[in-house]
Amino acid sequence: MNNQYQLIKDVHPGDVGWTVKVTIAEKSPARTAKKSPKKYQNIILMDSEGSTVQATLYDHNIISFQDELIQGKTYLISNALVKLTNLEYRSQSGDTQWTISGKTRIQQVDENNSALLLTAYNFIDFEDLENHMDTNTDISIIGMVIDTRPKRMIQTRSGNQCQVQDIILVNKRLETIILTMWENFVDNECNYICENLAKKPVIIAKHLKVSSFNGVSLSTKANSSFFIDGPFDIVEHFKTWAKKNAETLNNIMSEKCYLHLTPSKIYLPNKSKYTDIKNIQGLQKTQRFFWIKGKAFVKVLNQPFWYMSCDNCNKVSGANCGDIYQCVYCKYPNSKAAPRAKVYLQLMDSTGYINATAIGEPAESFLLCNANTLMNHSVSNPDSNIIDLIRLATEEEKTFYIKAIQQNEEATEFKYELLFVLGSDSTVTAGNQQSKDKGKSPMVEDEQSQQMDSKDVTPPPAKRSLFQTPETPLPTKKKTEIGTNKDKDKKEV
Repeated sequence: MNNQYQLIKDVHPGDVGWTVKVTIAEKSPARTAKKSPKKYQNIILMDSEGSTVQATLYDHNIISFQDELIQGKTYLISNALVKLTNLEYRSQSGDTQWTISGKTRIQQVDENNSALLLTAYNFIDFEDLENHMDTNTDISIIGMVIDTRPKRMIQTRSGNQCQVQDIILVNKRLETIILTMWENFVDNECNYICENLAKKPVIIAKHLKVSSFNGVSLSTKANSSFFIDGPFDIVEHFKTWAKKNAETLNNIMSEKCYLHLTPSKIYLPNKSKYTDIKNIQGLQKTQRFFWIKGKAFVKVLNQPFWYMSCDNCNKVSGANCGDIYQCVYCKYPNSKAAPRAKVYLQLMDSTGYINATAIGEPAESFLLCNANTLMNHSVSNPDSNIIDLIRLATEEEKTFYIKAIQQNEEATEFKYELLFVLGSDSTVTAGNQQSKDKGKSPMVEDEQSQQMDSKDVTPPPAKRSLFQTPETPLPTKKKTEIGTNKDKDKKEV
């Protein structure tokens, strides 16, 4: 019976009278073209041999076919407009692409081709995501949603306002990660997830990005696609596993350990990934993230080592510490003003040096001092010597992960931000490295107590992610040993 249908590869521009049986493998959100007000939506069609073609709908046809072309369903399609793909897009979309309009004939077929659809996915384990961090690699993952955070607006570096929402995923090893959904995915997929959160939806996602923002993080891309509780055996197996481990999952959800600043798993890179500082300037137009090995120094002592920030987006705030206010940047109405560490450093290896900024956890990791302590010191002891409080230089050669930041497209100079600090024997770190140095503690009692109180947790910053293994103890309110009596005597401002 299949002989009456052609395969995708057999359909060429100008052909007539053809019919292809295809399954909707992916369905991206509708978007507005960059150079015109026209709206378009891309879908990926798959035939019985696993071959795919990109089909596009425009303007009113997007709404007209919204309920007719459903992801995962199978259809007989004929009389679509077939044309050659522009050369610059052929590597992604194939040699041809289809346009679906009112002239296209579409008939749904009662078939389950879920097994075929799964062949297009190469799922990446949570623990392996680091290998794809800050690259253009498209990632496919499967995970169960156990929590969501409120929707919020953030301001991008270009000044645009974007709507985002974080969802927390868990895998069968009880590892968690935060996936940030952007724009259209917030209004569509996130709304469905929130409405069905009690059922712990299982999502299969394709075309995700792995980022290094505050640890290993996941983020949607413009062409991301999702199956939520899709008709797959792997989803049913996940649901069965969740029922058997309901008590453990409920414990993770109630403790909300994924919101605390426990280090992510970041491993030392291979030697081939290191870049000499002298070579960075020649690479920064095509590469923005670099591993370097060297030492770091605080050269300027009269700099401010902290600033008051919004605890939701980390941007500067004029509020007093602990005040609840609406941030002018992310528009979150219950932002809390909190100190955030910041230090200007000089990174040096045998080939040269660059100036870099460390903010938040990487700054605390290097200074061996947290933001609350830095704030208390500057307010209560403005005339005392900061040298007694912080570390001015690394005692040994360390590994640094930095990002080159171009302020705008016309700028010729780049600034550098320090994202991770790893010791020579580090295997687990994410800015907030577990230090072997004694005498100074990177976290004071007041700050840890505030972070461990799940009732006082606000939404994590955009693209913040946390990767916690089952071996990592769940956070408790147990007080931390303070390295010096001086730190114990400091009072919260």
